[in-house]
Amino acid sequence: MRNNIRKIIALVLCVIFTFGGAAHAQEQDKKLNIAVTDMWLALLTSFIGGQEVSVVPLKVWNANGDLVLAERGRVLKELPADTKIIALDKKDAETLKGIEKFEVNYLYSTFPIDRVLLIDPSVIPFVAQRILTALSEWDTPNYSYYQRRLAEFQARLSGATLVGQVMKDSTLCDLGGSCGILLQATGCKIERPEAETLERWRKGNFSGLREYLDGMKAREVVAVFDDDTPPALRRYLSGRSDAFHWGRPAPEVDYPTFLNEQYISLWQKIRTKPLN
Repeated sequence: MRNNIRKIIALVLCVIFTFGGAAHAQEQDKKLNIAVTDMWLALLTSFIGGQEVSVVPLKVWNANGDLVLAERGRVLKELPADTKIIALDKKDAETLKGIEKFEVNYLYSTFPIDRVLLIDPSVIPFVAQRILTALSEWDTPNYSYYQRRLAEFQARLSGATLVGQVMKDSTLCDLGGSCGILLQATGCKIERPEAETLERWRKGNFSGLREYLDGMKAREVVAVFDDDTPPALRRYLSGRSDAFHWGRPAPEVDYPTFLNEQYISLWQKIRTKPLN
């Protein structure tokens, strides 16, 4: 009789530990669901949050380089009820209908500078610090983890910027929409056509563009463009051996790695004389 009781107790304890341990492991593995209003915020939040968060962007870049609603807004409608949302400021979230149903952390009441500067290496650390604060408020036990991730991000961002400084004093022609900020961070000498001329080229009137680029090529100056460059001008520049396309990072790529690779690729382009 006693043996039977012992067997039953042992079986009950086994069940408790098995299912209790599984439940505990499931709880430990549960990630913080975060949605963000901007692709750049997605990159920063993914890095700082690391293995503790799952990040979904509510706006994505389309083929023209514009920020549009992800899956025409379906992503927002299908978010789990426990999702937390990070927005740059209220203007950043004004096109997101239904966002009020979720807990939203606005990093700024109004972002104090031009939004283009969000990718500036001198600005990013301040935005990243606010993301750390938001994550820590929602997930306080993992504060030290997020803090370590932020420190790693800042160190690697500084390292990538130092890599870019191998191009210091190199002359580049900026025909992009936002990459000039990143080029200036390296200490490059930036040249641009007159504002009216550049605007005409951006609208698809390429009169004088070939001659301008040929002049740059003769001086071994690389023209740089990016995904903020209008599609027609982007296609024109893509066919030139003396032009460099500054891309955008894929969501799964961490930003310091992307920046490091772009700087190295551009440096290789500068050192390689264009074909005649």
